[in-house]
Amino acid sequence: VAMADPMQSTINQVQTVMHGSACTLVLPGILFVVSFVLLAYRNYTEGNDDLPLNGFLANILLQMLPLIAFKVKLWSAQDRVSLVPLVLCKTLLMHVVLAIYRIMSTVVMGIGEEKLMFAVDCAGLLAALAILKWEFEFPMSPLHWIQHKDVTNLVILASFGAFCSHAFFIVLQPSWMSDSTRAQSKDFHVPSILFTAANYVDIVAFMPVVWRLYQAEEYEDSNTGTTVTVEAKRHVRVFFVFVIAFYSWDDVIDPAMTLLEEPLAMMAHAAHFMLLLDFAGFFIFQVSQPTTVKEHNEQLQGLLSRDDDDNC
Repeated sequence: VAMADPMQSTINQVQTVMHGSACTLVLPGILFVVSFVLLAYRNYTEGNDDLPLNGFLANILLQMLPLIAFKVKLWSAQDRVSLVPLVLCKTLLMHVVLAIYRIMSTVVMGIGEEKLMFAVDCAGLLAALAILKWEFEFPMSPLHWIQHKDVTNLVILASFGAFCSHAFFIVLQPSWMSDSTRAQSKDFHVPSILFTAANYVDIVAFMPVVWRLYQAEEYEDSNTGTTVTVEAKRHVRVFFVFVIAFYSWDDVIDPAMTLLEEPLAMMAHAAHFMLLLDFAGFFIFQVSQPTTVKEHNEQLQGLLSRDDDDNC
């Protein structure tokens, strides 16, 4: 026991340096720069016979932006940490839509050799729904889901963006398109549009939480304070178990099975997964602190007095 105390103290000090100081922003910055360099390098070196990866690498880069914005805001305003558990269900809803789009794409195209992918997407959908129902006690009525206007608007935006992006490549056929991309863009392909919509939903999946943190500034003086409850801490841990499991397939297992010949894609996936792990560790560290108040002993500012639509 005597040896455990210094070890625990050392672990706590390391966690404080990694997640409680400005050093916590170093790794996300490095990972973002690495992803940007990978995109720029591929754009410069990609040949006509190469697999078109520019759009894929750009998607991963864009997926990082909400996570980085989330972490920067939460680090600079740690009194907002209590807001996040209230809206984690919104990100779960986004992943429900993401899984549904992927399943629809596979079904419309024909399951064929994609049985494993189809099974994983179905498992992800069922897991997200189970967590919403039994952990967050979230109503399973779609009529309730659409009352979350931010989620609904993001899904509509992602779907419209997917349709417009396909229309752009089909109608305009820009000269910088590779031959392989041009061959795939002769007409509207519903499975491709659904899969692209899923990718765009993935990009904005964390935006409801990010919005909530940044909207807190507007209501800071007029709302009651709150703390991170034991139940909310459990919500956070369950949520991140789901997120890490979900992206373990997207960023680790599936690329290892399908993209071994594309090291740039593997590196981009690895960078995204490392950012998620760092983000999960940072947020769990924040909500696990014995006190979540500023140095001036201000109460945590909540948005509980806002419309019910904003909370789970």
